[in-house]
Amino acid sequence: MARQVLDNSKILKAIDSQNMLSCVEDFSAHWRDAADRAKKFRLPKIERPDNIVICGMGGSAIGGDILRSYLQLETKIPIEVVRNYRLPGYVGKNSLVIASSYSGNTEESLAAFTEARRRQAQRFALSTGGNLTAICKRDRVACFPLVPGFQPRAALAHGFVPLLVFFDRWRFTAKQSAAIKETADILDKCIQQYRFASKTGRNPAKKIAQKLLHQLPVIYGAQDHMQPVAQRWQAQINENAKTLAHTNVLPEMNHNEILGWDAPDEIVTRCHLLFLQDEDDHPQTARRFSIMAPILKKKVDGITKVNSKGKGLLARMFSLIILGDFISVYLALLQDHDPTPIPAINTLKQKLAK
Repeated sequence: MARQVLDNSKILKAIDSQNMLSCVEDFSAHWRDAADRAKKFRLPKIERPDNIVICGMGGSAIGGDILRSYLQLETKIPIEVVRNYRLPGYVGKNSLVIASSYSGNTEESLAAFTEARRRQAQRFALSTGGNLTAICKRDRVACFPLVPGFQPRAALAHGFVPLLVFFDRWRFTAKQSAAIKETADILDKCIQQYRFASKTGRNPAKKIAQKLLHQLPVIYGAQDHMQPVAQRWQAQINENAKTLAHTNVLPEMNHNEILGWDAPDEIVTRCHLLFLQDEDDHPQTARRFSIMAPILKKKVDGITKVNSKGKGLLARMFSLIILGDFISVYLALLQDHDPTPIPAINTLKQKLAK
């Protein structure tokens, strides 16, 4: 029955009313378009900061998490992502505060961005409009215009790639053009393999989605670079499939959470573990995955190991991100959930606005 759902275009159209799957299948096109637009943008001069804070929430913040993780072993400038109304105490004149809000109306990001003005920090923004763009116009702060018409979580390429291009152009990092091109090429290959037209029998994304049906996905990655990738998997499963998911990182998980798997069988046997692994994982962390697997396999529904693809780190990170995006939509279809609507979030926002 599951295979019939995932290979039936009529069922897809009936459930995915706003074409979320099409957004996922167009990811590499979004990637290239975002890179072209960012290269042409009239970028303001930014004095080299002592630290960088990226303010955002949800789908508008994950790009900052990925950027921080991707550059953490290279850049000499500390980068922090703030998902809150308040800025860290160290933010001041020698800081760069970047607000990323797809709608331009995210109240947490607006509050932090306003606080950055009071602290006389350098500022920059990315948005489709809303109050954030209005604030930037008032304060004469540059704001990169994001492409409108998407759910924020479906606009990851449009939000992430410009940040990386701008960091390159500001010389906060090494040249990124080759990494950006390789990632686009890897995305092309992954999309070809995972797209809806690829039948379940040869489609890893559909197969993994089937494993997760009626289970709690538990996603583990290495702290080095896979933490935001695992976080993206969790958020996409939450929003698209309307399903709980859990994530943690190694080696930290081995110092506490591993003991939690002695919970009652009726809990742990409904969990399916996903190991997101990369060739650049610390050797000891890679060993931890290998040692941990047989310990937990006896307790849980199953363990699926997924390895990144590509030569460069950026390509490898996004090879896993695109897989998780496909899985989340296929899991939504299997559960008869339209992946696009977010009713609980909208209700919460309406109540907060009163």
